[in-house]
Amino acid sequence: MARARPTSPRCPRCHAPIVLEEGRVLYTCGYCNASIDTQGEKAPRPEYQAPASTEAGQNSAGLVVGGALAVCFIAGLVVFYSVNSATEFTDGPIPSRGPGPSPVVAAPLVVEKAKFQWDSQGVPLAVDLNGDGTDDIIGRIRRLSSVAGKTETRNQVAAFDGKSFDLLWEADLEGTASDLSGTVHVVHQGGRLVMSEPGAVHLLEPGTGKALGRVALSDKPGRLCIPEEDTESVWVEVVDGQNLLLNTKTATARPAIEPPPACALAKWNHHACFLPVFRKSDVPCARPRNLPTVPGFRAEHVYKLEDLDVALGERNPGSRVPMVSVFRRGEKPALWTENVADMDPRNVKESTVDVIEFSEDALFMVYALKEGGEQLVRRDLRTGRVGWDVPIPNSKSGSGTSRIRQYGGRVYVPHWVWLDVFDAKTGNLIGTLGAW
Repeated sequence: MARARPTSPRCPRCHAPIVLEEGRVLYTCGYCNASIDTQGEKAPRPEYQAPASTEAGQNSAGLVVGGALAVCFIAGLVVFYSVNSATEFTDGPIPSRGPGPSPVVAAPLVVEKAKFQWDSQGVPLAVDLNGDGTDDIIGRIRRLSSVAGKTETRNQVAAFDGKSFDLLWEADLEGTASDLSGTVHVVHQGGRLVMSEPGAVHLLEPGTGKALGRVALSDKPGRLCIPEEDTESVWVEVVDGQNLLLNTKTATARPAIEPPPACALAKWNHHACFLPVFRKSDVPCARPRNLPTVPGFRAEHVYKLEDLDVALGERNPGSRVPMVSVFRRGEKPALWTENVADMDPRNVKESTVDVIEFSEDALFMVYALKEGGEQLVRRDLRTGRVGWDVPIPNSKSGSGTSRIRQYGGRVYVPHWVWLDVFDAKTGNLIGTLGAW
């Protein structure tokens, strides 16, 4: 097993990585705003000292204080007699004496954007809708409103600008929450968006969300899949098997019972990972069989890439510290074996990681901490070197992350009512959609 390398400098509060600069000792964490002193001392605070005073100065100060008290006493007597006089003789209001206190200036009103919750059932679609060179974000959201003492929910598909995260457009979905579960998907094909909902698929204009067409289905929709080397068709899986091939140019559909080759899914069998794990990634996942032995590591499930086997498991013997080992298929020694986390393993929750995503040269994994919250880590696919290991905001609340997606230099992490977007190279948090 490869030897663990020293961990990178981290924030003591949230464990986010710190980039050190030569000659600098004081830092502010970009994730939780904690003040950090790399020399182990408290950050300097301004100290306020009274000026040195001589004996004469002390006497002068005493005279000044005494005089001030005398003036206050005399002023109090004047006010007392004035009030009594006004009450006794005039029985009228006390006249104003000098200008009143300065008026309170209200702070500028901060108008919050309309709140919504991100629906974390699926990963978002990333595509450049407005032609500015940055992928925009399309996915499902919920808007909650109170009407006559009851909370009403509007389910929608919405698009957000990839630079500013501002809302571009939104389209209402028809159906109850249970009907919408697993039936709402969006793909981009032929210059149009195809959106499914219970009983139908819709064609939308990408830039505005305007409805361009609708095709009724015989039952609830399943997946939407783009056939390989096709520029205008989308294969629509229907629960009752009456699948269709939708033409996005003509808004017409024809029966297509058998899926196109690129749309056929690997069927689950007893050699595959447990079904909940199997469904969390598009990369085939199997139980470990004939995997080379690595001392101190026990594999639980193995992801099959082109020429690599990526095994996720835990330390054995000992506490179940989550670990990962990568093999080149057909070769006995592992390319590398490491703990999943780039931190003290005593802080990491005992588990086997099953939320994972791959790029050409990296793998991204989500793991949990014992004190709550989740971390997103990037490791080099062929060396195991840590690129970064950062906290997922708000992950101490609600349900955890069930699936992530890496696309176009970004990593999309949906969890509970939020969608967090990270830079795939640096681990910096680009933005968050959704609110509680």
